[in-house]
Amino acid sequence: MTDPTPRSRNRVSRYQRAQERRESQRRADQRFYNGIFGIIGACVLVVLGLAMIASSGNAPEISGTGETLVRTTFLGLTALEIGGLVVVAIIAFIMWRRIKRR
Repeated sequence: MTDPTPRSRNRVSRYQRAQERRESQRRADQRFYNGIFGIIGACVLVVLGLAMIASSGNAPEISGTGETLVRTTFLGLTALEIGGLVVVAIIAFIMWRRIKRR
C-alpha cells in the first residue's frame, strides 16, 4: 500500500552496528599488536647487533674503564640489561591496561 519511509530503508540494524564495532575493535587491536611487536623486533635486532659486535673480537678496546663498568651495575645487571627490563616492563604495563579496559 505505502512505500517504507526513507528513514526505515536507511536504518542500520543492531546486528550490523555490533558487527561494525567488533570489526573496529579488531582493527584497533591489530594496529596495537603490530606496534608492540615492531618495538620488540627492533629491540631484538639491537641486542643481536650488539652481541655480534661483542663476540666478533673487533669491539673497540676501552682501557682503564673495565673496573668502573663493573661497579656501575645495579643488582648484578648491566645498563643494557636494565634498559631491556624497563622496555619489557613498559610494554607489559601497556598491554595490562589495554586488557583491563575491556
